[in-house]
Order: sequence, then C-alpha cells, then structure tokens
Amino acid sequence: MPSLWKRITFSVASALCLGSVVLLVVALSTERWVIGRILCKTGVDIVNASSPELDQFIGDIYYGLFQGGKTKRCGLGNRRSKIYIFPKLVRTLNGGLHMMVILFLLVAVGFALVSLSFSIYNARKVPYQSIKGHNGLYLWNFIAENYK
Repeated sequence: MPSLWKRITFSVASALCLGSVVLLVVALSTERWVIGRILCKTGVDIVNASSPELDQFIGDIYYGLFQGGKTKRCGLGNRRSKIYIFPKLVRTLNGGLHMMVILFLLVAVGFALVSLSFSIYNARKVPYQSIKGHNGLYLWNFIAENYK
C-alpha cells in the first residue's frame, strides 16, 4: 500500500481526471457550440416593422457538433425545427475541420480515461514500473492537455 500522502494525492488527481472526462463528454454532446439570431425579413417587410416591433421577428439559431435547432418568428408565433449536421450540412460546412474537432475530442477523452485509470491504480497499489508512477501520470496528463 502507498503512504497516506500518496493516496490522497492520487485520489485528488483521480477526481480531477474524472472532472476532465465529464467536461470533454459534455463538450461533445452540447447542442450550443454556436448561437445566433435570425431575422424574418419577409415579416418585417410586410408590416413595415420598426425598432420596438422588430423583436417579434427575431428568432434564434444554434448549432452543435451533431445537431442544432432554430426558432423562427415571423409575427405568427414561434416555429421550432431541428437541424441535423450529418449528412446534409457537412456538405456545405468544412467537413474535414468538423471531423477533426470530433476526432481530437474523442482522443482527448481516451487520454483522460487512461490518466484516470493510472491515477486510480496508483492510489490503490504501489507502482513497479515508471510508466505507472509519478512520471507516467505526468506524461499522460501532459499528452491529454495537449489534445484539448
């Protein structure tokens, strides 16, 4: 068994690794990477809307990595619709960049999980190999940090 100080240190490192895994998964699954507002120009032109009435014609749009949504307001209430990134929008967006963001986030999750497993292992047992000791933990955290 490792000493009490090492167990506490590696337990705190495990909690931080778990937090980074959770944050990376939330970053992958959020639908609001890009948020914007859209104006229903047809409705504004029909009623000749000015500044205070213009809020009735401003909707919202948001995108995530996999899907998004929009709310159009053309003076007749809200009309909500979903936007799916794959396969339609990837043709108009930069598909390579989109896939690289997803790939690097998945790689970062993988390295964070490896770092978490080494932290838990080092908190429970005395490591015999250097890759599983302090230097290995620093190495995996350094690699995981570079992929964020």
